[in-house]
Amino acid sequence: MSTRSVFRFDPKAILGSFFIGVVFVVLFTALTGNIFGRPTFPLLAMTSGFILAGVGYGYLSEGETVMEPALAAVLVSVVAYFIIDAFSFEAFGDLVEGGRFTYMMVVAFLNGLVLTFAGAWAGETLQRTYAGSSESVLDWGWIMAGTILGFAVSLFLTNFVIWLFGALSDAPGAAYAALEPSNVWVMLFVVFLGLEATGYVCAFRSPGDTSYEAAIAGLITLVLLIDVFVFALGGQSILTYGRMILVLVIGLLASLVGGYIGERMQTRVEGARPSET
Repeated sequence: MSTRSVFRFDPKAILGSFFIGVVFVVLFTALTGNIFGRPTFPLLAMTSGFILAGVGYGYLSEGETVMEPALAAVLVSVVAYFIIDAFSFEAFGDLVEGGRFTYMMVVAFLNGLVLTFAGAWAGETLQRTYAGSSESVLDWGWIMAGTILGFAVSLFLTNFVIWLFGALSDAPGAAYAALEPSNVWVMLFVVFLGLEATGYVCAFRSPGDTSYEAAIAGLITLVLLIDVFVFALGGQSILTYGRMILVLVIGLLASLVGGYIGERMQTRVEGARPSET
């Protein structure tokens, strides 16, 4: 029977994943960093290195990993940032000149963190951790279900809020007021509702304690939403460092609140079933 544990410090897996991640994140960036004039492909290549870091962690670690790959991903991000910055790749020239290099690297590394979890799952599969096991520490099916619902709810609410701002005023560009700094609380509320739905689905519909699933699904949903804000809604002018931190903190809190409510509702429903028969 699996024992659910938030974090097990495994030095071998952390060091192995760290080495694999740094080598491949930097290598994949370097291969095309001086070929392309724009950073899009090198950034995508860079994030794929995090998948291999996760695979390395999942394969090298003893037992099933839960939150452990996050530490390796953070260490890889810090070291890789300074190495890539030192190489001054041509693809990042415009970002450096515009003062956006660090910002885009942070966004890329957040995506890398999520991909590290995906890689860790693949590594566990290659290690045959799940073979012959009827119970897993994580239920990835519910993680994906929660992520899909939370992302959909958040995007719907974002669309609705932007439309509502435009509908309530005849002034040109009124809809964009929803994205102004003075109205940041509106978007934070949208994020909170979407992530609460993520946690609720993971906890209410899946059996047993699903607090880890709610947290991981919330993190994945948050990174997807950050990508939307950065690449579709105005980039750094919309999502500053401060707002990004607020989104992450409030979003994770919302997913945990939703998970707590879902667990309580699940307990109440299950407890009521015997008296109904």
